[in-house]
Amino acid sequence: MKNKLFGVLAFILLAATVLAGCGGKSGDANADNGGAKSGSSDAKNESGLKPVELTWYYPLSQLQPDQQKVQDEVNKIVKEKINATIKLMPVAIGDYVQKMNTVLAAGEKFDILWTGYMLKPEELVRKGAIQPIDELLNQYAPELKADVPQVMWDGLSVDGKIYGIPNQQINGSRYGFIVLKDLADKYKLDPTSIKKIEDIEPFLKQVKDNEPDYIPFGLFGTSFVNPQAHDDQYWVVPGLDDHFYIKTNDPAYTLYRYPEEELNNFRLASKWYKEGYIYKDAATVKASDFNGKVAVDFNVVLKPGVESEVKAKNGGHDVITIPLSDWFSNGYSATTNQSISRTSANPDRAMMFLNLVNTDKRLYNLLTSGLEGVHYEKLTGEYIKALPDSRYQPNMDWVFGSVFNSYLREGQPENIWEETKKINSNSEVNPVGAFKFNSEPVSTEIANLNAVWGEYKRGLVTGTLDFDETWPSLYGKLKEAGEEKYVAEVKKQFEQFLKEKGLK
Repeated sequence: MKNKLFGVLAFILLAATVLAGCGGKSGDANADNGGAKSGSSDAKNESGLKPVELTWYYPLSQLQPDQQKVQDEVNKIVKEKINATIKLMPVAIGDYVQKMNTVLAAGEKFDILWTGYMLKPEELVRKGAIQPIDELLNQYAPELKADVPQVMWDGLSVDGKIYGIPNQQINGSRYGFIVLKDLADKYKLDPTSIKKIEDIEPFLKQVKDNEPDYIPFGLFGTSFVNPQAHDDQYWVVPGLDDHFYIKTNDPAYTLYRYPEEELNNFRLASKWYKEGYIYKDAATVKASDFNGKVAVDFNVVLKPGVESEVKAKNGGHDVITIPLSDWFSNGYSATTNQSISRTSANPDRAMMFLNLVNTDKRLYNLLTSGLEGVHYEKLTGEYIKALPDSRYQPNMDWVFGSVFNSYLREGQPENIWEETKKINSNSEVNPVGAFKFNSEPVSTEIANLNAVWGEYKRGLVTGTLDFDETWPSLYGKLKEAGEEKYVAEVKKQFEQFLKEKGLK
């Protein structure tokens, strides 16, 4: 089996137009009274800093009932350490892009926002929505800066300046299936027999024919990745709209747009939908409504300990994993990060706070898991277990900061973080992973293309729309929206990148 990244169909919409807000100032916290106005009567604490309030936007799969209780405990730590309070502003993940585009377009004053695969830092830079943080890092977060590998800082740099802090986690990808163990055992599924994505079809048919309470395959409008498309292999070109590729082992680095191997992913989704393997209303429902009822999921990061994470989310059902690729990496593609808003009145204190989140294990785990004895119990060593009916269980550690600070969950190996770091160091690296596209010359076209894809994305990914019937009309709309101009600009910048890197 060839094990590398193949055609990827990942319809992550580029952020919509973001208007620049008021500029925040950086500098010495003591010199500017820690963001407080000169002459303020607010008392400094032992750190010598005036009190400030920070606001932090980030996505969660589900909003948590005990959010305020956790925020109150967080602020006890933050107040003591840097004389600040933080207003946590979680947003339902499906609404996050739209919400942040509204916040940014309105010029709302706030301090920190999560950026990543849904809200790309490079585009926010071009729109003037986030600010460079090089000086802030050096002055207020030297521990954090030293802890992050340089490749990550490079991945978050635009025009030589750093615009984000990576939430350290697995930095490689390995595609494959996650299967409910009880069903795999019942139908004697042999994981070693699954070499390519289509090999799972007989098992899906068994589930459909015999298990009416289960959905055979879990597609709910999210990415669908085919890691083995015929005999050709591809690397996705990062920083774009995930429909550009180069072939592996191609010394010319020829750029491909919508190769047939990618389009076959749509066709496969259409086929599986017609055969009843995909839920009939998959394009309009939420995946979280079917936790524990999906026989097979596709996962793009089959990382160490993923089984225990999935078990916690799907009602305690054990799962098995079936990898279909080896580990590979796009370098650092700015998947999950924190950035500082251009409108922040206290960027210095925001940086102090982010330094704390990534270096203070107690604070980080409070954000990710809540209060000990209230939301979880501490087991032996570094292990914790969520309490029954916990009112704070985000299960999204990667949103908040470095997962290497996380307590361990039941089922995770004790050496999970050591193994994760090894994967980060040893994954095969995309030869064009450092490419960064300047979207400014075609920002209008990108917005128009996003609008077109937005009409079709969920229907195509879930197979609800027949691809061969839909594609001619869709492609015609893409051409009207500026497809050809956008592609020409990408090719122009990509050729320049290859020359600058000595690849061509």
